[in-house]
Amino acid sequence: MAKRSKKNGNEGTKKKILGILLILFSTLILVSLFTHSAWDDQRFEAESNPFMIDYRNQVGTVGALTSYFLFWFFGWLSVFLPFMLILLALKFLDFSWRSNFGPMIWFAAFVCLLVTMIANIYEIEASGRTIGYAEGYGGYLFFNLTLLAAKIIGKTGSVILLGALIAAALVALGYRYPWLRIKFGLPVKFDVGRIFRGIGRTLAAIPAFIISLFEGRGEKSGERSRKPHPSPEDFDEILQESLERNEDGLSLYEGDNESESDDKDGKREKKKSDKKSERKAVSTVAVGRETKDFIFPGLDLLNDNPDNGPTVSPEELSFTAKALKDTLETFGVTIDGQIEKYPGPVITRYQFKPAAGVKVHQITNLSDDLALALQAKRIRIIAPIPGKAAIGVEIPNRKARMVFLKDIINSEVYADTRNYLPLALGKTISGKPYVTDLAKMPHLLIAGATGSGKSVCINALITSLIFRLHPRELKFIFIDPKMLELSVYAGIPHLGRPVVTNPKRAEKVLSDAVGEMESRYKKLAGEAVRNIHDYNAKQKNIDDKMPYIVIIVDELADMMMAAASSRIEMLITRLAQMARAVGIHLILATQRPSVDVITGLIKANFSARIGFQVASKVDSRTILDANGAEKLLGNGDMLFLQTGQPEPIRLHGAYLSGDETQNIVKFITDQFPKMEKVEVAVEEEESEEADDVDLDDPLFIEAAQTVVRHKQGSVSLLQRKLGIGYQRAARLIDKLEAAGIVSAYDGSKAREVLVDSSHIEKLQSSRSLSDLNS
Repeated sequence: MAKRSKKNGNEGTKKKILGILLILFSTLILVSLFTHSAWDDQRFEAESNPFMIDYRNQVGTVGALTSYFLFWFFGWLSVFLPFMLILLALKFLDFSWRSNFGPMIWFAAFVCLLVTMIANIYEIEASGRTIGYAEGYGGYLFFNLTLLAAKIIGKTGSVILLGALIAAALVALGYRYPWLRIKFGLPVKFDVGRIFRGIGRTLAAIPAFIISLFEGRGEKSGERSRKPHPSPEDFDEILQESLERNEDGLSLYEGDNESESDDKDGKREKKKSDKKSERKAVSTVAVGRETKDFIFPGLDLLNDNPDNGPTVSPEELSFTAKALKDTLETFGVTIDGQIEKYPGPVITRYQFKPAAGVKVHQITNLSDDLALALQAKRIRIIAPIPGKAAIGVEIPNRKARMVFLKDIINSEVYADTRNYLPLALGKTISGKPYVTDLAKMPHLLIAGATGSGKSVCINALITSLIFRLHPRELKFIFIDPKMLELSVYAGIPHLGRPVVTNPKRAEKVLSDAVGEMESRYKKLAGEAVRNIHDYNAKQKNIDDKMPYIVIIVDELADMMMAAASSRIEMLITRLAQMARAVGIHLILATQRPSVDVITGLIKANFSARIGFQVASKVDSRTILDANGAEKLLGNGDMLFLQTGQPEPIRLHGAYLSGDETQNIVKFITDQFPKMEKVEVAVEEEESEEADDVDLDDPLFIEAAQTVVRHKQGSVSLLQRKLGIGYQRAARLIDKLEAAGIVSAYDGSKAREVLVDSSHIEKLQSSRSLSDLNS
């Protein structure tokens, strides 16, 4: 194993040296091409000894000869050669971001080649040259290729063919980069690649179809299965299904369709059949899919992981395991058997079984001694490991590998459709992606010290929800007293109301959420269903379906101190107890995990919790009801306590940079240029109260007519009928209440309409008269 790792290390070194040499060679070619001089060409053709000429090229004789040959053979398309060599060099150097620029350079070279060949056609017509001409736009090679094409399909046919290829290349480039598709208004559903793949699958199925015809000749007519011939409508459905298949290879498996070749598959191994049946039972959703009115963000908006190699070598694992065993034996702890090693991106778990007679607390008390002997930053001991007769010692790696969100989003676990609200938390200690479902939690409490990775985790959770759910399916409510973390999302269609930055307004926001919860319960009772899934399944009109609402509070401590803490605690508790069935979920975060912030009543209703690095065991027990968070490493290292699990799971949080967040927000907001962006709500309560009694709102009369016509007043009614957002509708309801048109808010009861249509007509006429006088 040591020889193999040494061999792999030598090969990696050779690739890096080759990559550096290629970059140097490409740079010399690039300089020689851009400093090419026609004077050098004339002297080169006139002189018999080219090495005795004083060239003007900046790379000297080699540069002049190189540029002369490249321009003679390839024409001005030679300028793309050094860039392609640089891409090859970056591949040897393991630069992950080369994939973002590589296709664009190849597309540009291809389009320029086609344009050059079109220009050559008109040059041939003007000059009447024959094969052998070496001074065309594309040099000797492409000029003669153009001349050959012109002889085969004619000049006009060549121009049509090359023009079609240019159009196809531009369309393919647009579908390779979604932001180009949105910028130039390309149709969402059109995809050349999918059409050609569908045609290819059809052609590939023709031989099997012919064979099946010959095999079926020996059957009796009475034994043949009589299936109706497909109608033209059936062919349209088949074509539509072919176009909508996932191009990334993640098929949409349906568990209802059974295989027709059970007899043929009976001889296969049982293991393979079990995997196949398990795969059929799981339906997946592709990242970056498209609908009629929305393009989901794609993986190209997220950064690649530049380092996917192992963080710990086999030699280091063996050395650390031996040192751990020797240290334990020094303190009188003997081990039964060998130490098992489970390396991960950040830490490595060493698992062993203590010998008979060794007490568990003897090992747990040695954490500091082990950290000193192994020269480790912090060591966490799990004694015993739940469900195993073993003890685990988690030791940080010398070189930690960062976990990127793209690795989690691109995993099969995230694509599983059984997760209604998938949260991409990160990776386990063994490096496996970990995704959980917020709908099953159903609420989440996050706490940790400053700089432990809490804010990055919140952004990763928001992004994982945006990548999966349509704006019709999900609405966010953000409470951000720090005015820094969540304000960047202002303007996305997923935002149900402005980002609340004033902690004093948090009470009203939570109160409105309670009112929405009660309203949804009435709708569920009217449909005789128990949860939001059954209710949405009954709705035929997509606008009648209820979206999920995720309320995220970035700093719970600030909100509790600025507002009435008892009132805030009561509203949070009520939402946590009842809002799950109607699709309303809470994510609370704080950097002050004290008992006056995370009260017992809140903890009792938030069974799912995430604990980042904290300063003491007291803070760890406040969050997780257990020690361990004080032993974490920071930078996203977390302990996740899942609902129904007795012990927390150690995870390494997914990293999402600020640039990635801005790119995702821009990608989404560019699709809705005419939509009124929801800005950050920073106004004071006094100004809002002044606006409430102002009846000059242009929608006031229309809102009054709406509530009188339907004989009830509610925020959701105005949202549906007037097509406005939640904040706008709530303001109109407050103004209607101030004008005496609807009654005051009375808990779960609907607001009563206090006037009739004649009153609204008088109000409208009086306002028109005042407008004329003004």
